[in-house]
Amino acid sequence: METKQEILNINGISTHTYQLGNQSLSSKTIVIIPGNPGLGGFYIPFAHELYNLFNENISILVISQAGHSPPLKHCFTLNEQIEHKLQAIKQLVPNNSNHQLILIGHSIGAYMVLNMLDKLENKLNRAFLLFPTIERMGESDAGQRFVRLYPILIYLLPFLCFITNILLPFDWLKRKIISYYFSQSPLNDREILIDTVLYDLLNPLAIKNLLQMANEEMSVVKKRNDEIIKRFLNKLTFYYGTNDHWVPKEIAKQMKEIYPNGDIIECTNSYMHAFVLKHSKQLARIVFDRID
Repeated sequence: METKQEILNINGISTHTYQLGNQSLSSKTIVIIPGNPGLGGFYIPFAHELYNLFNENISILVISQAGHSPPLKHCFTLNEQIEHKLQAIKQLVPNNSNHQLILIGHSIGAYMVLNMLDKLENKLNRAFLLFPTIERMGESDAGQRFVRLYPILIYLLPFLCFITNILLPFDWLKRKIISYYFSQSPLNDREILIDTVLYDLLNPLAIKNLLQMANEEMSVVKKRNDEIIKRFLNKLTFYYGTNDHWVPKEIAKQMKEIYPNGDIIECTNSYMHAFVLKHSKQLARIVFDRID
């Protein structure tokens, strides 16, 4: 099925959304909250895999992070991003007791999902936190590097993006270069991944916004919200990577010890943190197998 993508007004914020399926004909809606970069297009291969596993008997909604796609001058805080997703769900997902809501948050999207649960308690069927960055981000290997380099990156990367668009003014040429990066991605996924980089990521304003959000993540995402996890544990699935440089290495083991009855999975296949680039099919199967 063709993906319906729109730029919608969510509480006054232009937001790039993607939708598969018809919510009026389905009893379940999966809402996918991206990580950072918060570009919904990167998650379409994953959404397609889920949609096919359900034999198209489900609706799926991908909500891009505010200010990332389309790029906006205002840089939204994490709290503003959380409120933005709650408003999007209120506006776009059927509000009736028979319609089940399933949340999937990736990376910082998992942090957002955790902080949305309290307000979605009556709607929620299940929530999946994939490669979750929900604590001590600044202590991770990648986090420590980012903190050191941020004062340089915040100026360098938008500038390089600007220069790239000047030196390579033709989309066909940029497309050819980008395609080399995705040469190892599944063939059916490459087109949407290339388009997302070409039309969304290669924008100095988008780069600036995602870097500023990442910088806030380092200072805000420190302590795990155990109160919420305990309340919703029977509805949560955590999937931790063993090759995830954005999460301190011992966290998966600690989570299993603290929550022995929780559905906490530690990856045994070295899937990368940015799983949507190469491992959408495998993660979609894990999610599908846990949805009633």
